[in-house]
Amino acid sequence: MTGVLGRLRDSLRKRGFWRTLTLIPRNILFFLTDFDRKYGTNTGMQAEDDTGLPQEHEGYEGAPPRLFHRIMHSLDIAYGRYTFIDLGSGKGRVLLLAAHYPFRRIIGVEYNARLNDIATENARLYQHPERKVAKIETVCGDAGAYEPPAGDLLIYLFNPFRAAIMERVLSNLENAMRTEPREVLVVYQNPTQRKLLDAAPFLEPVTYHEYRTKRFRKMPIGRVAVYRSRT
Repeated sequence: MTGVLGRLRDSLRKRGFWRTLTLIPRNILFFLTDFDRKYGTNTGMQAEDDTGLPQEHEGYEGAPPRLFHRIMHSLDIAYGRYTFIDLGSGKGRVLLLAAHYPFRRIIGVEYNARLNDIATENARLYQHPERKVAKIETVCGDAGAYEPPAGDLLIYLFNPFRAAIMERVLSNLENAMRTEPREVLVVYQNPTQRKLLDAAPFLEPVTYHEYRTKRFRKMPIGRVAVYRSRT
Protein backbone atom coordinates (compact mmCIF):
# COMPACT_ATOMS: atom_id res chain seq x y z
CA MET A 1 0.00 0.00 0.00
CA THR A 2 2.87 2.38 0.79
CA GLY A 3 4.27 1.86 -2.71
CA VAL A 4 0.90 2.59 -4.32
CA LEU A 5 0.51 5.81 -2.34
CA GLY A 6 4.03 6.85 -3.29
CA ARG A 7 3.33 6.34 -6.99
CA LEU A 8 0.06 8.26 -6.62
CA ARG A 9 1.88 11.21 -5.04
CA ASP A 10 4.50 11.15 -7.80
CA SER A 11 1.81 11.14 -10.49
CA LEU A 12 -0.05 14.03 -8.83
CA ARG A 13 3.15 16.04 -8.71
CA LYS A 14 4.17 15.30 -12.31
CA ARG A 15 0.79 15.16 -14.08
CA GLY A 16 -1.66 17.01 -11.88
CA PHE A 17 -4.99 15.87 -10.48
CA TRP A 18 -7.07 15.51 -13.65
CA ARG A 19 -4.42 13.70 -15.69
CA THR A 20 -3.78 11.33 -12.78
CA LEU A 21 -7.53 10.72 -12.49
CA THR A 22 -7.77 9.68 -16.16
CA LEU A 23 -4.96 7.14 -15.66
CA ILE A 24 -6.62 5.32 -12.75
CA PRO A 25 -8.95 3.09 -14.87
CA ARG A 26 -6.04 2.11 -17.11
CA ASN A 27 -3.89 1.16 -14.13
CA ILE A 28 -6.72 -0.83 -12.57
CA LEU A 29 -7.16 -2.72 -15.84
CA PHE A 30 -3.43 -3.41 -16.00
CA PHE A 31 -3.44 -4.66 -12.41
CA LEU A 32 -6.38 -6.99 -13.05
CA THR A 33 -4.96 -8.43 -16.30
CA ASP A 34 -1.22 -8.52 -15.50
CA PHE A 35 0.10 -11.92 -16.59
CA ASP A 36 2.52 -12.46 -13.71
CA ARG A 37 0.08 -11.29 -11.04
CA LYS A 38 -2.51 -13.76 -12.33
CA TYR A 39 -0.24 -16.78 -12.53
CA GLY A 40 2.49 -16.14 -9.94
CA THR A 41 5.23 -16.13 -12.57
CA ASN A 42 8.13 -13.79 -13.35
CA THR A 43 8.10 -12.98 -17.07
CA GLY A 44 8.13 -9.17 -17.03
CA MET A 45 10.99 -6.96 -18.17
CA GLN A 46 13.50 -5.77 -15.59
CA ALA A 47 16.57 -3.56 -15.95
CA GLU A 48 19.00 -6.35 -15.06
CA ASP A 49 17.62 -8.83 -17.62
CA ASP A 50 20.04 -7.77 -20.34
CA THR A 51 23.15 -7.53 -18.19
CA GLY A 52 26.07 -9.42 -19.69
CA LEU A 53 24.40 -10.19 -23.01
CA PRO A 54 26.71 -10.08 -26.05
CA GLN A 55 26.16 -7.20 -28.43
CA GLU A 56 24.59 -9.52 -31.02
CA HIS A 57 21.65 -10.27 -28.72
CA GLU A 58 18.53 -8.13 -28.51
CA GLY A 59 17.00 -7.30 -25.13
CA TYR A 60 14.43 -9.48 -23.43
CA GLU A 61 10.74 -8.77 -23.85
CA GLY A 62 7.81 -10.99 -22.89
CA ALA A 63 5.42 -11.76 -25.75
CA PRO A 64 1.87 -10.33 -25.45
CA PRO A 65 -0.42 -13.32 -24.77
CA ARG A 66 -3.33 -12.23 -26.97
CA LEU A 67 -1.03 -11.59 -29.92
CA PHE A 68 0.70 -14.94 -29.47
CA HIS A 69 -2.60 -16.80 -29.49
CA ARG A 70 -3.74 -14.90 -32.60
CA ILE A 71 -0.55 -15.98 -34.33
CA MET A 72 -0.92 -19.62 -33.32
CA HIS A 73 -4.56 -19.79 -34.44
CA SER A 74 -3.65 -18.24 -37.80
CA LEU A 75 -1.24 -21.08 -38.61
CA ASP A 76 -4.02 -23.67 -39.02
CA ILE A 77 -1.73 -26.64 -38.32
CA ALA A 78 -1.90 -29.98 -36.54
CA TYR A 79 0.10 -28.93 -33.48
CA GLY A 80 0.85 -32.48 -32.42
CA ARG A 81 3.11 -32.96 -35.43
CA TYR A 82 5.58 -30.32 -34.30
CA THR A 83 8.19 -29.73 -31.65
CA PHE A 84 7.87 -26.07 -30.64
CA ILE A 85 11.27 -24.39 -30.15
CA ASP A 86 11.66 -20.81 -28.93
CA LEU A 87 15.16 -19.58 -29.74
CA GLY A 88 16.05 -16.81 -27.32
CA SER A 89 13.35 -17.87 -24.88
CA GLY A 90 14.27 -15.46 -22.07
CA LYS A 91 12.08 -15.95 -19.02
CA GLY A 92 9.87 -18.36 -20.93
CA ARG A 93 6.57 -16.57 -21.38
CA VAL A 94 6.25 -17.87 -24.95
CA LEU A 95 6.91 -21.39 -23.67
CA LEU A 96 4.08 -21.05 -21.15
CA LEU A 97 1.70 -19.80 -23.83
CA ALA A 98 2.77 -22.55 -26.24
CA ALA A 99 1.78 -25.09 -23.58
CA HIS A 100 -1.85 -24.22 -24.36
CA TYR A 101 -1.41 -26.16 -27.62
CA PRO A 102 -0.77 -29.91 -27.88
CA PHE A 103 2.73 -29.72 -29.35
CA ARG A 104 4.81 -32.88 -29.36
CA ARG A 105 7.48 -31.14 -27.29
CA ILE A 106 8.14 -27.58 -26.12
CA ILE A 107 11.75 -26.41 -25.85
CA GLY A 108 13.26 -23.04 -25.00
CA VAL A 109 16.88 -22.16 -25.80
CA GLU A 110 18.33 -19.19 -23.90
CA TYR A 111 21.91 -17.89 -23.74
CA ASN A 112 21.52 -16.05 -20.42
CA ALA A 113 21.75 -18.56 -17.56
CA ARG A 114 19.85 -16.33 -15.14
CA LEU A 115 16.90 -15.91 -17.51
CA ASN A 116 16.93 -19.61 -18.31
CA ASP A 117 16.74 -20.47 -14.60
CA ILE A 118 13.77 -18.12 -14.25
CA ALA A 119 12.10 -19.77 -17.26
CA THR A 120 12.57 -23.19 -15.67
CA GLU A 121 10.92 -21.98 -12.47
CA ASN A 122 8.10 -20.30 -14.42
CA ALA A 123 7.39 -23.59 -16.18
CA ARG A 124 7.00 -25.22 -12.78
CA LEU A 125 4.79 -22.48 -11.37
CA TYR A 126 2.49 -21.90 -14.32
CA GLN A 127 -0.95 -23.36 -13.68
CA HIS A 128 -3.60 -22.70 -16.27
CA PRO A 129 -6.73 -24.74 -16.96
CA GLU A 130 -5.95 -24.73 -20.70
CA ARG A 131 -2.37 -25.96 -20.34
CA LYS A 132 -2.03 -29.07 -22.52
CA VAL A 133 1.72 -29.82 -22.30
CA ALA A 134 2.96 -30.66 -18.82
CA LYS A 135 6.68 -30.79 -19.58
CA ILE A 136 8.50 -27.69 -20.81
CA GLU A 137 12.19 -28.19 -21.57
CA THR A 138 14.65 -25.34 -21.06
CA VAL A 139 18.17 -25.34 -22.52
CA CYS A 140 20.86 -22.84 -21.58
CA GLY A 141 23.09 -22.43 -24.61
CA ASP A 142 23.94 -20.76 -27.89
CA ALA A 143 20.99 -20.70 -30.30
CA GLY A 144 23.41 -20.61 -33.22
CA ALA A 145 24.89 -23.97 -32.20
CA TYR A 146 21.72 -25.66 -30.98
CA GLU A 147 20.97 -28.99 -32.67
CA PRO A 148 17.20 -29.39 -32.98
CA PRO A 149 15.56 -32.74 -32.27
CA ALA A 150 14.26 -35.05 -34.97
CA GLY A 151 10.87 -34.54 -36.55
CA ASP A 152 8.86 -31.57 -37.74
CA LEU A 153 9.68 -28.27 -36.06
CA LEU A 154 8.02 -24.96 -35.33
CA ILE A 155 10.79 -22.42 -34.66
CA TYR A 156 9.61 -19.30 -32.86
CA LEU A 157 11.67 -16.10 -32.89
CA PHE A 158 10.67 -12.91 -31.09
CA ASN A 159 13.46 -10.70 -32.44
CA PRO A 160 16.01 -12.44 -30.19
CA PHE A 161 19.26 -11.52 -31.92
CA ARG A 162 20.95 -9.63 -34.72
CA ALA A 163 22.35 -10.69 -38.08
CA ALA A 164 25.55 -12.45 -36.94
CA ILE A 165 23.66 -14.95 -34.79
CA MET A 166 20.72 -15.24 -37.18
CA GLU A 167 23.10 -16.30 -39.95
CA ARG A 168 24.45 -19.09 -37.72
CA VAL A 169 20.94 -20.16 -36.72
CA LEU A 170 19.88 -20.43 -40.37
CA SER A 171 23.05 -22.31 -41.34
CA ASN A 172 22.57 -24.74 -38.46
CA LEU A 173 18.92 -25.26 -39.35
CA GLU A 174 19.76 -25.89 -43.00
CA ASN A 175 22.33 -28.51 -42.00
CA ALA A 176 19.78 -30.21 -39.73
CA MET A 177 17.26 -30.34 -42.57
CA ARG A 178 19.87 -31.75 -44.92
CA THR A 179 20.68 -34.49 -42.41
CA GLU A 180 17.02 -35.29 -41.85
CA PRO A 181 14.44 -33.86 -44.27
CA ARG A 182 11.41 -32.65 -42.32
CA GLU A 183 8.85 -29.87 -42.33
CA VAL A 184 9.95 -26.71 -40.58
CA LEU A 185 7.84 -23.65 -39.84
CA VAL A 186 9.51 -20.44 -38.72
CA VAL A 187 7.36 -17.84 -36.97
CA TYR A 188 9.31 -14.59 -36.72
CA GLN A 189 7.78 -11.80 -34.63
CA ASN A 190 9.18 -8.29 -35.09
CA PRO A 191 11.33 -9.61 -37.97
CA THR A 192 14.24 -7.14 -37.99
CA GLN A 193 16.46 -9.67 -39.83
CA ARG A 194 13.73 -10.67 -42.26
CA LYS A 195 15.95 -10.20 -45.32
CA LEU A 196 18.15 -13.09 -44.15
CA LEU A 197 15.20 -15.47 -44.02
CA ASP A 198 13.91 -14.18 -47.35
CA ALA A 199 17.28 -15.08 -48.87
CA ALA A 200 17.56 -18.51 -47.22
CA PRO A 201 17.36 -21.10 -50.04
CA PHE A 202 15.69 -23.75 -47.88
CA LEU A 203 12.81 -21.49 -46.73
CA GLU A 204 9.89 -19.96 -48.55
CA PRO A 205 7.73 -17.12 -47.20
CA VAL A 206 4.16 -18.04 -46.31
CA THR A 207 2.68 -14.85 -44.87
CA TYR A 208 3.59 -11.46 -43.48
CA HIS A 209 0.99 -9.83 -41.29
CA GLU A 210 0.77 -6.65 -39.26
CA TYR A 211 -1.55 -7.29 -36.35
CA ARG A 212 -3.71 -4.44 -35.11
CA THR A 213 -6.47 -3.94 -32.58
CA LYS A 214 -9.62 -1.84 -32.78
CA ARG A 215 -8.04 0.55 -30.33
CA PHE A 216 -4.73 0.94 -32.21
CA ARG A 217 -5.70 0.55 -35.86
CA LYS A 218 -3.01 2.89 -37.13
CA MET A 219 -0.16 1.30 -35.17
CA PRO A 220 0.65 -2.41 -35.55
CA ILE A 221 0.95 -4.20 -32.21
CA GLY A 222 2.99 -6.92 -33.88
CA ARG A 223 4.63 -7.69 -37.20
CA VAL A 224 4.93 -11.39 -37.96
CA ALA A 225 6.56 -13.22 -40.87
CA VAL A 226 5.96 -16.95 -41.33
CA TYR A 227 8.19 -19.24 -43.39
CA ARG A 228 8.00 -22.89 -44.39
CA SER A 229 10.72 -25.28 -45.50
CA ARG A 230 10.86 -25.77 -49.25
CA THR A 231 9.81 -29.17 -50.50
